[in-house]
Amino acid sequence: MSSLLHPVGHLPASVYWFRRGLVLFVLALLFFLIFQLFPGGDDPKKSAAVGDPQSTQTPPPSDKPVKTPTPTPNPSGKPSTKATGKPSNTPTPQDVKCSAANVRVDVAPSARKITSGAALNFVVRLNAVADECKATVEPDSLTVSITSGADLIWTTSHCAQAIPKATLVVAKGKDAVSTVAWDGHRSGPGCLPGQPVAKPGTYVVKAEYSGRESTSQAFTIA
Repeated sequence: MSSLLHPVGHLPASVYWFRRGLVLFVLALLFFLIFQLFPGGDDPKKSAAVGDPQSTQTPPPSDKPVKTPTPTPNPSGKPSTKATGKPSNTPTPQDVKCSAANVRVDVAPSARKITSGAALNFVVRLNAVADECKATVEPDSLTVSITSGADLIWTTSHCAQAIPKATLVVAKGKDAVSTVAWDGHRSGPGCLPGQPVAKPGTYVVKAEYSGRESTSQAFTIA
């Protein structure tokens, strides 16, 4: 203990005290630097918050799901007028072929009196008996014939080109019309030209569609 208070050596005592003071100063400086680098009193959570700026800037994600609107189905299967701005298609008749059971046929001359050799049109009307149907008008389904007593004067069975081919919608209460033209002459197999004209007298026209006959209608040739 006496050596600390009274240094022993060949140098003056002030030199030894200066050395001891320098060592103490260096130790104190080291402790101060260590304390600044490794502070022990700070809150780690607070330090982390200060060191990470994103922790205070990024909002937490929302737990509520985003609802997507679901389109309302159309039970009818038809295009919507509100969506397209266009009217819906006109309802089509049932895809039922007209037959003798569901159609009625009528025929009438466009004039009740003509001169010999003049042409004449016959108007054929088809009417639905119950539900609507589609009538195929062609020589195989429609026949128009002119008779005078038991004499066959003219028929579309000879002159098939006189039947205008068409598909008609036949509905109850609404006529479906087809016009058959007659040139005023008699006819024969193959509808060969040069046949004689029908003579003056009373004639009867009758139509038949798909096996169903119309009532007879009379007209006069003068």
